[in-house]
Amino acid sequence: MYRLPRNAQADACPHKQRRTGTPAGLLEEIPIALFVAQHRHPPDQCPASPGSGPLLLSRVSAAAAARYGVTIEAEALIDGEHLLLLVVQAASQEAVERFLAFLPGPGCLRVLPACSAEEAVQRGGCGSAFPPVSGATW
Repeated sequence: MYRLPRNAQADACPHKQRRTGTPAGLLEEIPIALFVAQHRHPPDQCPASPGSGPLLLSRVSAAAAARYGVTIEAEALIDGEHLLLLVVQAASQEAVERFLAFLPGPGCLRVLPACSAEEAVQRGGCGSAFPPVSGATW
């Protein structure tokens, strides 16, 4: 688990608890949530192309992600699909979106809240950790 400044915002899963009462200036444990980011792009704007590839490698790196408070757990480009998948940890979905803002448009970026298999089993299933949205049906 990361340690962030105690004033940092975190909108991670509600079932994780923050430690409170930390004296000013000390670091406090703040829950870090898991996300899956998907970026689909047209073939003519592929970020892995010869002209763009070096930029992609410099931006989708541990050092670049850390500047946004993001940790890359796994990454993959799906062969022939022009789809980049990243499994990341961050304090918020917004942090992941800021980290990936460099990706070319017109593309489609989706950042989805996720959890580990262990966490899903502990909470009794892989349904959302958040209450259902009113009127939402499957």
